[in-house]
Amino acid sequence: MFKKDRVLVADDEEFCIASMKAILKKSGFDISNRLDICINGQEMVDLVRNSYTQGISFKLIFSDFSMPGLNGVDAVKEIRAFFESHKVPESMQPYIIGVTGHVHKDFTIIGLKAGMNEIVSKPLYYPTMLRIISKFF
Repeated sequence: MFKKDRVLVADDEEFCIASMKAILKKSGFDISNRLDICINGQEMVDLVRNSYTQGISFKLIFSDFSMPGLNGVDAVKEIRAFFESHKVPESMQPYIIGVTGHVHKDFTIIGLKAGMNEIVSKPLYYPTMLRIISKFF
Protein backbone atom coordinates (compact mmCIF):
# COMPACT_ATOMS: atom_id res chain seq x y z
CA MET A 1 0.00 0.00 0.00
CA PHE A 2 1.18 3.56 0.50
CA LYS A 3 4.42 4.40 2.26
CA LYS A 4 4.46 6.61 5.35
CA ASP A 5 2.22 9.60 4.89
CA ARG A 6 3.88 12.87 4.17
CA VAL A 7 3.14 16.57 4.55
CA LEU A 8 3.61 19.05 1.74
CA VAL A 9 4.07 22.78 2.26
CA ALA A 10 3.71 24.94 -0.84
CA ASP A 11 4.62 28.58 -0.34
CA ASP A 12 6.91 31.03 -2.08
CA GLU A 13 7.77 32.95 1.10
CA GLU A 14 10.76 31.56 2.98
CA PHE A 15 9.46 32.94 6.28
CA CYS A 16 6.18 31.01 5.88
CA ILE A 17 8.05 27.81 5.04
CA ALA A 18 10.27 28.25 8.10
CA SER A 19 7.20 28.92 10.26
CA MET A 20 5.46 25.77 9.04
CA LYS A 21 8.60 23.70 9.64
CA ALA A 22 8.84 25.04 13.19
CA ILE A 23 5.15 24.39 13.87
CA LEU A 24 5.33 20.84 12.49
CA LYS A 25 8.52 20.09 14.41
CA LYS A 26 7.08 21.47 17.66
CA SER A 27 4.03 19.26 17.05
CA GLY A 28 6.30 16.20 16.94
CA PHE A 29 6.20 15.66 13.19
CA ASP A 30 9.37 14.26 11.58
CA ILE A 31 10.27 17.13 9.25
CA SER A 32 13.58 15.57 8.21
CA ASN A 33 12.07 12.55 6.46
CA ARG A 34 8.40 13.21 5.83
CA LEU A 35 8.12 16.84 4.74
CA ASP A 36 8.22 18.15 1.18
CA ILE A 37 8.49 21.82 0.18
CA CYS A 38 7.40 23.49 -3.06
CA ILE A 39 7.71 27.16 -3.95
CA ASN A 40 5.02 27.36 -6.63
CA GLY A 41 1.83 25.68 -7.71
CA GLN A 42 3.28 23.81 -10.67
CA GLU A 43 5.92 22.18 -8.47
CA MET A 44 3.13 21.16 -6.09
CA VAL A 45 1.03 19.59 -8.86
CA ASP A 46 4.02 17.75 -10.33
CA LEU A 47 5.16 16.45 -6.94
CA VAL A 48 1.69 15.17 -6.00
CA ARG A 49 1.21 13.46 -9.36
CA ASN A 50 4.65 11.83 -9.28
CA SER A 51 4.33 10.80 -5.64
CA TYR A 52 0.93 9.15 -6.01
CA THR A 53 2.14 7.38 -9.15
CA GLN A 54 4.97 5.92 -7.01
CA GLY A 55 2.65 4.94 -4.14
CA ILE A 56 3.59 7.83 -1.87
CA SER A 57 0.69 9.70 -0.33
CA PHE A 58 0.30 13.00 1.46
CA LYS A 59 -1.76 13.25 4.61
CA LEU A 60 -1.77 17.06 4.62
CA ILE A 61 -1.01 19.77 2.10
CA PHE A 62 -0.61 23.39 3.16
CA SER A 63 -0.97 25.53 0.05
CA ASP A 64 -0.47 29.26 -0.18
CA PHE A 65 -3.07 30.94 -2.36
CA SER A 66 -0.71 33.35 -4.12
CA MET A 67 2.42 31.87 -5.62
CA PRO A 68 4.26 32.76 -8.82
CA GLY A 69 3.21 30.97 -11.97
CA LEU A 70 0.43 28.55 -11.16
CA ASN A 71 -1.23 29.82 -8.00
CA GLY A 72 -2.31 27.60 -5.11
CA VAL A 73 -6.02 27.70 -5.95
CA ASP A 74 -5.51 26.52 -9.53
CA ALA A 75 -2.93 23.97 -8.40
CA VAL A 76 -5.44 22.44 -5.98
CA LYS A 77 -8.02 22.25 -8.78
CA GLU A 78 -5.48 20.32 -10.89
CA ILE A 79 -4.63 18.01 -8.00
CA ARG A 80 -8.28 17.22 -7.31
CA ALA A 81 -8.84 16.59 -11.04
CA PHE A 82 -5.84 14.21 -11.05
CA PHE A 83 -7.31 12.29 -8.11
CA GLU A 84 -10.65 12.04 -9.87
CA SER A 85 -9.20 10.92 -13.20
CA HIS A 86 -6.99 8.33 -11.49
CA LYS A 87 -9.80 7.17 -9.21
CA VAL A 88 -7.81 7.85 -6.02
CA PRO A 89 -10.21 7.05 -3.16
CA GLU A 90 -11.08 9.98 -0.90
CA SER A 91 -9.53 8.11 2.01
CA MET A 92 -6.14 8.27 0.23
CA GLN A 93 -6.41 11.94 -0.72
CA PRO A 94 -4.78 14.63 1.41
CA TYR A 95 -6.57 17.13 3.57
CA ILE A 96 -5.68 20.42 1.87
CA ILE A 97 -5.37 23.59 3.91
CA GLY A 98 -5.34 26.84 1.98
CA VAL A 99 -3.09 29.46 3.54
CA THR A 100 -3.70 33.09 2.68
CA GLY A 101 -2.94 36.61 3.81
CA HIS A 102 -6.38 37.65 2.54
CA VAL A 103 -9.04 37.67 5.23
CA HIS A 104 -12.05 38.50 3.07
CA LYS A 105 -14.75 35.81 3.05
CA ASP A 106 -14.62 35.60 -0.77
CA PHE A 107 -11.17 33.99 -0.56
CA THR A 108 -12.52 31.28 1.72
CA ILE A 109 -15.28 30.53 -0.78
CA ILE A 110 -12.79 30.48 -3.68
CA GLY A 111 -10.50 28.06 -1.83
CA LEU A 112 -13.27 25.70 -0.80
CA LYS A 113 -14.70 25.62 -4.33
CA ALA A 114 -11.23 24.77 -5.66
CA GLY A 115 -11.07 21.69 -3.43
CA MET A 116 -9.37 22.98 -0.31
CA ASN A 117 -10.78 21.47 2.87
CA GLU A 118 -10.03 24.38 5.16
CA ILE A 119 -8.63 27.90 4.95
CA VAL A 120 -6.34 29.57 7.49
CA SER A 121 -5.15 33.16 7.48
CA LYS A 122 -1.62 34.36 7.84
CA PRO A 123 0.09 34.93 10.15
CA LEU A 124 0.10 31.29 11.19
CA TYR A 125 -0.59 30.80 14.88
CA TYR A 126 0.63 27.69 16.64
CA PRO A 127 -2.70 26.90 18.42
CA THR A 128 -4.61 27.08 15.13
CA MET A 129 -2.10 24.94 13.28
CA LEU A 130 -1.84 22.45 16.16
CA ARG A 131 -5.62 21.98 16.04
CA ILE A 132 -5.35 21.00 12.37
CA ILE A 133 -2.19 18.88 12.65
CA SER A 134 -3.38 16.98 15.70
CA LYS A 135 -6.34 15.60 13.74
CA PHE A 136 -3.91 13.61 11.59
CA PHE A 137 -0.80 12.82 13.61
